[in-house]
Amino acid sequence: VSVAPAPVEIAVEPVSVPVERIDTTDMLAPTPSVPYQQRPAPVIPEVEPEDDPEPDTEGEDSEEGYALPSSPEPSYSSVAAHIEETLLGLLNDLTLSEHFRPQVEDMQLRLKHGLNWYELLPILDDLAVLMLAINNGGQQEFSSYLKQLNERLESFQSHLQAASEDHAENQSSARDLNEQLREQVGGLQSSVQDASDLNSLKQVLDNRFEDLLSTMDNYQLKRDEREREVASRLQGLASRVASMEQEALGFRTNLEEQRQKALIDPLTGLPNRAAWGERLEQEMADWQREKNSLLVCILDLDHFKRINDGYGHLAGDKVLKIVAHVFKKRLRPADFLARFGGEEFVMLLPATPSGTGLTLLDELRTAVELCPFHFKGERVTITVSIGVTALRTGERSDTAIKRADQALYKAKENGRNRVEQG
Repeated sequence: VSVAPAPVEIAVEPVSVPVERIDTTDMLAPTPSVPYQQRPAPVIPEVEPEDDPEPDTEGEDSEEGYALPSSPEPSYSSVAAHIEETLLGLLNDLTLSEHFRPQVEDMQLRLKHGLNWYELLPILDDLAVLMLAINNGGQQEFSSYLKQLNERLESFQSHLQAASEDHAENQSSARDLNEQLREQVGGLQSSVQDASDLNSLKQVLDNRFEDLLSTMDNYQLKRDEREREVASRLQGLASRVASMEQEALGFRTNLEEQRQKALIDPLTGLPNRAAWGERLEQEMADWQREKNSLLVCILDLDHFKRINDGYGHLAGDKVLKIVAHVFKKRLRPADFLARFGGEEFVMLLPATPSGTGLTLLDELRTAVELCPFHFKGERVTITVSIGVTALRTGERSDTAIKRADQALYKAKENGRNRVEQG
């Protein structure tokens, strides 16, 4: 199935560029072999550029946001703001202890005041030293945590051993009480049989009952004391367990925050290649269980090398950020979009029939083509080629991805700026 638009005049002078098949080796993710278990999708935090507001591509006065930088090889003054913004973003994303916060705040202040070219190297040196210190500090912190954990486990084991000894002592005391009671009851029976009159019998009974009560009182006192000791030990154990759980929760939270940051492409704010692998595995499991349709898409900007070579990498970065935003705001909540690398994006459309998916993808293609990019007042048209395929019963994800790649290759061969289905 092909969806082709009407020809659009491109202001950039065309250059013959050989068509190369995109390598999707790293995109392949195996189909899960374990039974499906429902779990929530990975939480991918939305990260938007702070100082580069997203353009309103529908407005009549929004074209200024699509202006490409005017210097193919920009001077330092023209890229300084970009460098400062990137370094500030890096500092803001660092997970810091209070020990390093003054250093970070000092660097943030220097960056906000603006840098000359000769100030760049010192702050990069300071940042490198800080990163090494944070990494070393994190390792030391984790080592300290493991050491404390080991000490607390030893204390935990000691308390359990004491509790076990108390339990054994209670059992021994109960046996001693049983023997004493039997002995005193036996003596009571003998005294009754040996008594010659009522007065002597009364005296014997009083003495024997006094002994019984004394034995019971002593046992109860010892038992109460042991129970208090056991309760105290159990309270100590409960406090230690609660403390260990709280510390473990803190480490788990920190690790999850770092994991989430590692799943984000810093330029576009989209999920990255690692996040794509996780989501693909989950969607495959859902697809195998629900038997709904699942579309796999590969989107590649056409002639993107011309943008980087002709207008500079800052212009290329701006194009990628705007295109990512154009894609993202037109997708449905269940759809998944990731930047795989370079000018290449990948997408999953769950529970989507092929016809619906082709319509959606052609809307994305058209929206990119209509973005009013311009350079020094001259229109620069950016287009995207898209390959899409539906998963077929019994096949693995890598097979479907290869088929989507072949469809993308076909779109490139047939003139680009097209959607092809494989």
